[in-house]
Amino acid sequence: MRVNRSWDPIALHPEQANGELSIEEKIEILAELICRAGDEPASKSAALLVLMAIIENSTHPKVLANHAKHLAFTRCSELNAFVIVDAQIELLESELLTASSLAV
Repeated sequence: MRVNRSWDPIALHPEQANGELSIEEKIEILAELICRAGDEPASKSAALLVLMAIIENSTHPKVLANHAKHLAFTRCSELNAFVIVDAQIELLESELLTASSLAV
């Protein structure tokens, strides 16, 4: 029986097999797994579960959550920059037009 280890950071980065990954490295790897293109619900769900456990068990969960959020936003924006920019422009346009119409 073959085990799918596509979510395992050591399987993805065998150069780290002899050394322990830092929490930041683990978060970067997991964020990459979660945000990468493709339909891999099992791997992405496993990566998300591991990421949540790391954050929950850390001494500084807010710092790690913000780091993971920054990585995810950066990665997703790299993958889908134009859609994100278009959505932000639409949101800002809506807010600006609403604010300016209220000021009149």
